[in-house]
Amino acid sequence: MVDQLTDARINPRIPTANIWLSAFLMFVLRIGSFNGLEQELRRAKRLESFVGRRKPSADTIGRVLSGFDRAELRKMVVKTNRGAWRRKAIHSRVGESYRIAAVDAHELWASRARCCQQCSVREVTVGKKDKKRKVKEYYHRVVVAQWVGVTPPGILDVELIKPGEGEVVAAKRLLERIFLNYSRLVDVITADALYLEAPFISTVLDAGKHVVIVMKQEQRDLYQDADRLRALFEPRIIHEGAKTIRAWDIPDLSSFRTLGRAIRVVWAEEETIKRKIIGGNPTQVPERETWIWVTDLPANVVPTAKIRQWGHDRWNLENRGFNELVN
Repeated sequence: MVDQLTDARINPRIPTANIWLSAFLMFVLRIGSFNGLEQELRRAKRLESFVGRRKPSADTIGRVLSGFDRAELRKMVVKTNRGAWRRKAIHSRVGESYRIAAVDAHELWASRARCCQQCSVREVTVGKKDKKRKVKEYYHRVVVAQWVGVTPPGILDVELIKPGEGEVVAAKRLLERIFLNYSRLVDVITADALYLEAPFISTVLDAGKHVVIVMKQEQRDLYQDADRLRALFEPRIIHEGAKTIRAWDIPDLSSFRTLGRAIRVVWAEEETIKRKIIGGNPTQVPERETWIWVTDLPANVVPTAKIRQWGHDRWNLENRGFNELVN
């Protein structure tokens, strides 16, 4: 697959595959920069059996990567991911029949000196006290889709957020490719509260998939109706070690009027007993959190505990995706 990659150069002296393998090696060996990688590659016969005899400089790697054919890179990622499922190299939880993908945005980098046509722009305040001033900062943000609740949690695809564009708009473009390339390998999309919009949910449902999305906006009719209805019946109590969950499952709410269909709300109040040292004495302190998820899946198909589990799985994208790749 690597040998089939191309870039924007005409009659290149260093093969495209050598460039890609060098960059891949930088991640595998956790080398912090292209310059650090170049120091390794400059050593005589160092890594030639992997990278090839013609080894690139740091400047060459950066220049060539910017001209890569992204469609070819995406095809390689899709082929690798689909092959991993086929060979049973990706492991789900025991008894799990759904495949869950999380969607979220991530900022890649920012600069106050350099920019390109695809950069977003914001104003930031710099300096101290009476010397404060505002400067323009250029940055790139992407929307990322990643499998969650599995090991390893493969990243499916990435979409750049264009200047002046919201991340949900970019996410819809991303999902169109996801549903085309991973039609049978994604069943449920989970996302944070920003994605609780009718057009985004409709995009998922029209593709025959399902959603589990966080709800935080208290002014929503859906939030207020769910809050009132849960007061009419006792919650289900779930114990998970030191954590106690009071869960309400409220089906068939029609308050999401712009969506035009009934929706289900799972409301969970979680209390975790944590041991802390206060005044020199060990003390058990309760920590409380409230989580609310919106889903189209009926309770007789997917139970309350499963919706809650999928909702929390969304954090895998932050922890096992963004944080691991950055650090």
